[in-house]
Amino acid sequence: MGLDLKNTEKIYGNAYSRFHTKPFLSCYTFNMRLLIISQFFPPETNAAAHRIGFLAEKLSENKDNDVTVICEPPNYPKGVLFDGYKNSLFSAEKKGNITIIRSWVRITARRDFINRIVTYFSFFFSGLLAGTRVPKPDVVFASAPPLPVLFSGFIISKLRGVSLVSEVRDIWPDSVVAVGMMKKGVLFKILESCEKTVYRGSSAVIVNADGIRRRLIKDKGVSPEKTVVIRNGADLDLFSGAPNPNIIDEQYGTKNKFVVLFSGLIGLAQSPEVVIRAAELLRGEEDVVFMLVGEGVLKKQSEETAKQFGLKNVIFAGERPRSDMPMFCARAGVGLATYKKSDLFRDVIPSKIYDYMGAGIPVIINLEGEGSRLVKEAECGLVAEEENPESLAEKIMEIKNNSARARDMGARGRKYAEKHLNKAKLAAKLEKILESKARGA
Repeated sequence: MGLDLKNTEKIYGNAYSRFHTKPFLSCYTFNMRLLIISQFFPPETNAAAHRIGFLAEKLSENKDNDVTVICEPPNYPKGVLFDGYKNSLFSAEKKGNITIIRSWVRITARRDFINRIVTYFSFFFSGLLAGTRVPKPDVVFASAPPLPVLFSGFIISKLRGVSLVSEVRDIWPDSVVAVGMMKKGVLFKILESCEKTVYRGSSAVIVNADGIRRRLIKDKGVSPEKTVVIRNGADLDLFSGAPNPNIIDEQYGTKNKFVVLFSGLIGLAQSPEVVIRAAELLRGEEDVVFMLVGEGVLKKQSEETAKQFGLKNVIFAGERPRSDMPMFCARAGVGLATYKKSDLFRDVIPSKIYDYMGAGIPVIINLEGEGSRLVKEAECGLVAEEENPESLAEKIMEIKNNSARARDMGARGRKYAEKHLNKAKLAAKLEKILESKARGA
């Protein structure tokens, strides 16, 4: 399960003086002192926050590990500070064996490039300062995007004289160019130069897909020996219960409907307009309903488009807690993973695919590449044509009209996840790498 911070003791006020002095952590003496830097962390619910929250929790289960996380005060993706938190210079929390340091960030909805850059670099500076004040770690683990997190991790590791392990879930600044928010000009060259410097200074570079590894080696000059693939994986425990899908029916009126689920970020890379257009094509199918669960910069635009088309078969459920995902998946007949057409995005595996496989529901992906190869290898779904709403609608109906085949796809996806994508086992693999770098190997 992910971290539930509701009952976490929050230490506000003069947190700076509490965590930069030895008494703050003097009672903790562990074999590996790990510093994790991630802009996103629970209770934020995006894929990056869940991944780092899960990782921190699993690593902290080993009592020989002292885990500290530096992250932003929770506000993503709406750009609104979560209840119960302060956007002070530093605030500290304890959750079990995890110390969570939240450092100041300029809070915005990040709807345009300028606001995103300002937000990301505000965390770069505050996170960097926080990283120089915590007790000296044995190893630094920095997870990106956004790219400035790697810059923070790199500088902190050099100042503290320890190894850096960088995690690259998406290649920046290239992906920012791919969604049209940036051009390959002077700023791109500066950021890419800094990016390559970080890779050269990393003891290991962790990626979540083979395609990203190939691109880093070919385009960024990263050494093959230091680049390791560890997929995000499926949270099998989260999807192992018996959720009650009737709750979804009661909330959204979906009883006796075939629910087409789109979960996660509704952003530029996810091409939600293709989903809305597919819903328009299937508006005559009275028992088919599209449910989008999540937030993002294109959610409002997607809602307006659905309203403009007069679509009664599209439901925007908004952002929901991670713990609700089993209910939504249990109610769904199929899970969608859509992406903007781009060579870069062909190298990634959408995190939502792992959830769908863990939940045992069939998958439709509309992009050839790493994600479609996984779906084909696991035989857990179908591949639609890129940015083609007609093809997406056709694949949805293909699954809807063959319930036996759909059940088989879902079962195969779950079985594949159990064998190859157990998130807990993948976290243990990463822990071994971190331990080896902490020892200077």
